[in-house]
Amino acid sequence: MLSKPLVSVLVNNFNKEKYCIEAVNSVLKQIYNNIEIIFYDDCSSDNSLKLINKYKKKNHIKNLKIIKNLSHGNIASFNQIKGIKTALKKSKGSIICFLDSDDSFKKDKIKKVVNFFSTNKKKNILFDKPSFYFNKKKNIKSKILYSSRNSKWPKFPPTSCMSFRRHNLLKVIQRVSIKKYNHLWLDFRLATFFSIRLNQFNLIEEHLTFYRQSEFSHDKSYKKYLNLMWWSRRKQAFDFLFYIKKSLRKKTICSIDYMITKYINKLNFKQFLL
Repeated sequence: MLSKPLVSVLVNNFNKEKYCIEAVNSVLKQIYNNIEIIFYDDCSSDNSLKLINKYKKKNHIKNLKIIKNLSHGNIASFNQIKGIKTALKKSKGSIICFLDSDDSFKKDKIKKVVNFFSTNKKKNILFDKPSFYFNKKKNIKSKILYSSRNSKWPKFPPTSCMSFRRHNLLKVIQRVSIKKYNHLWLDFRLATFFSIRLNQFNLIEEHLTFYRQSEFSHDKSYKKYLNLMWWSRRKQAFDFLFYIKKSLRKKTICSIDYMITKYINKLNFKQFLL
């Protein structure tokens, strides 16, 4: 590694007082040390903000910036977009890492992210693999075969596993943060856009992020099919795919996956009208 670029870690927090210090601490303990942390608190009603301010003051942490949002919206996905965009504007790093405030990084993650971008000059997005973190005794490495999205349903690692070159992220985030698709979170929008429009899906084949889970997170997967919100999100995902690349509509519109999704959403809408 020839240089040590500044890395900005954007921590998005909402009511995670139990975990936010642990998330920030995992960044401060990185073996790579040219880092700034932008901690965005989205109107938490718990003690998150009080704890993080006390932690910063007590430990004299100069590279931790804290942003307090004063107006919380009704749509969670739009709140996430606003938070990341606000934190990004306050950041200065040429490399950006996302971190949800209940997740954490392995101590060598940022060094490996920097090494990747330093040796792959034309790559602008990077994923690493998550370890599903239940507690200190239960930590399961993801065995999911993550892959680039085409006309099929994608398999992308979660938000805290995403890193970017700043200049490219600034351009793409404006393209995808339109006020539509209220069930689609920013990580999905970005990953899909980079994969489909920019043909970029880059993955470090290492588990560098601890992705926190509840004891019920890995319940029987078939239950999601009984959730109408899940089907609505799936329909919006297809619509977003067509929005960013219209030529994929012909490939997708006759697929069994799309037809089932459309049919279930249509049934649900009719039931609502009745």
